[in-house]
Amino acid sequence: MTDTASGTRGGFPDVQPVENAPVELGPFVAALRRLQDLTVSTNPDPELWAAATTHLENACALLDGHQVPETEAVAGRVLSLPGLAHPLMPPWMVTEFGPDGVTMEGHFTQSHVGGNHAVHGGMIPLFYDWMFGMVVSTAGIRPTRTAYLHVDYRKITPIDEPLIAQGRISSTDGRKVFISSTMTSADGSLLSEANGLMVRLLPHQP
Repeated sequence: MTDTASGTRGGFPDVQPVENAPVELGPFVAALRRLQDLTVSTNPDPELWAAATTHLENACALLDGHQVPETEAVAGRVLSLPGLAHPLMPPWMVTEFGPDGVTMEGHFTQSHVGGNHAVHGGMIPLFYDWMFGMVVSTAGIRPTRTAYLHVDYRKITPIDEPLIAQGRISSTDGRKVFISSTMTSADGSLLSEANGLMVRLLPHQP
């Protein structure tokens, strides 16, 4: 087989978006994000930490035993929910997508702060890596892995403010897909820009 054989995925699971996710998933993930924000922004009495831990352990007990393969899990694959309904992803939505690129809109929250109300520098590459994956997927180039990702920080990225990010394929070279992207504030100020390389996997590569 060639390295671009149609339908060839090797050991990479064919994970597809979920269109009919349970309506209860959205509020559940929103509550998890709220919990993350509260965890890093509160200082309650010790007994409240203990009580909250009990609630969390009970929630884990409800879900434990219902694990499924990656291709069947719902969270992280729902285009209609912020962050694809993945609790570790920032609450952004894909607003435009196609072969020419992807536009996303959203914001960062308290749990993403690195200091002084600014988004942690490490959260920005995580976001761009997610976006790069969306760019290649919507262009019909799958599966791929990130070969490198470079971020230039132009301004402090604020939390709780609407932001816009745009990414597109800048060039291709065989299995190599080069991507460029920017993140701007609502007033158009450039906050960061990134470029990276995604590589189409060979048939035998996981």
